[in-house]
Amino acid sequence: MPKTKPYCTDENWHGRPDCQHCAVRSSVLFAVLTDAEIEEALLAVQNGWFEPDFELFAQGGREGYVYVMRTGCVKMVHAGGGGVSRIVRLHWRGEVVGLEALLNEPYRHSAVVLQKADVCRIPVSLVHALALRNPELSYQIMRQGQVSLDAVESGITDLNSGTGEARLAQLLLKFNAHSGGQCIPDLLREDIAGIIGVTTETASRLMADFRRRKLVWNEENRQLRCDAEALRKLV
Repeated sequence: MPKTKPYCTDENWHGRPDCQHCAVRSSVLFAVLTDAEIEEALLAVQNGWFEPDFELFAQGGREGYVYVMRTGCVKMVHAGGGGVSRIVRLHWRGEVVGLEALLNEPYRHSAVVLQKADVCRIPVSLVHALALRNPELSYQIMRQGQVSLDAVESGITDLNSGTGEARLAQLLLKFNAHSGGQCIPDLLREDIAGIIGVTTETASRLMADFRRRKLVWNEENRQLRCDAEALRKLV
């Protein structure tokens, strides 16, 4: 994991996260830790910004880390038989990916950055050591597991049912909600197709139609804005 310079880094320690002032601390693994435990954790946690298509970890890997999303979005990609890959869920700000590593199991899916992401990488050995001294951390881990299950169920019900138009509207609304109503990424049509379960050609046609109807429009740097109120009428 390359050490880039995120906004939360101490000027005198390149790559060191400032967990005590993290905007998502209350919703992630370290929410229950004391200041002293946080200070200890800083020695092992790495933080960095990653561009779209960067692979945080690969399916089947055993690197021994969990990853906390501070901003952006990561897609979980499952490689099946015959070389066919499928996007099985998305993870957003405040969520943890790679939890299976805590059970010493290989990663079930590959984690690939979908929208530019600020990510903290936490060694599994650190999580286990802290959990021995702070039992509340075990509860927080189970809570994050439930978040992952909820994400799977949400993906099935919201993004894989209804018309292609309704699925695309749901996807854009999710990105809009997680961005706070700001710009959202102009996703590759292959990614849209993989998430909502349509062909790439259908995804291209739907996006072209949404642009024509002014449901989405382009901003700078491959970013989009959308008419959330109009999109909600389609779902």
